[in-house]
Amino acid sequence: MYVTAPTRGASSLRKRRAPTVAPAYQAENVRRVIERVAEETDDAALRQSLHFSTGVVDRITRQMQLGCTVITDSNLICTGIDRAPAEGLPVRFSCSMDDPMVVNFAEQKHITRAEVAIEQSLSISGPKLIVIGSAPMALNRLLQLHKNAPLREVVIIGAATGFANIVELKERLWESGLPCVVARGRKGGPVTAIAIVNALLQEAAAQRA
Repeated sequence: MYVTAPTRGASSLRKRRAPTVAPAYQAENVRRVIERVAEETDDAALRQSLHFSTGVVDRITRQMQLGCTVITDSNLICTGIDRAPAEGLPVRFSCSMDDPMVVNFAEQKHITRAEVAIEQSLSISGPKLIVIGSAPMALNRLLQLHKNAPLREVVIIGAATGFANIVELKERLWESGLPCVVARGRKGGPVTAIAIVNALLQEAAAQRA
């Protein structure tokens, strides 16, 4: 059953939110990923907006080297990812937004295709890197599912923007305990999401060489 998660008041969010300034110390692999993203997007402000849960770059690197699926919330992001660094990696790419079953179910339930597609993708076996750069409601759905039963073998990139509650949704992801990379605040969008995945693929390929 699909429900809309209740939103917290702005004052509550401000109290719980951690500082949005990038920490003085960052692991070298995190720094490399941030620099690649800033360079690809030509957006220096992302150096302050991108936040990484503890050890997440190591985890993603290991999963990309051993085998994982990158799942995106839009075809634009899926097709925009640079496959060149992944040529020597056992990484698969998936986006089921146009799957007829997804389209029909979304129409029947009057919900977004992204919500259905992302939930369906959780049935894919093995580690999954879920990239949310276009569909805030897909992130909302993941957080609902995680609240009901902790998600396993999942890392989430939260880089969506342009939705009224997107800042709060990304803060909820950051506070959820899930391994994640988050473009906090108003920063994000498909270009940023693509750049983050590209940077992580480059990091995994470089560490494997």
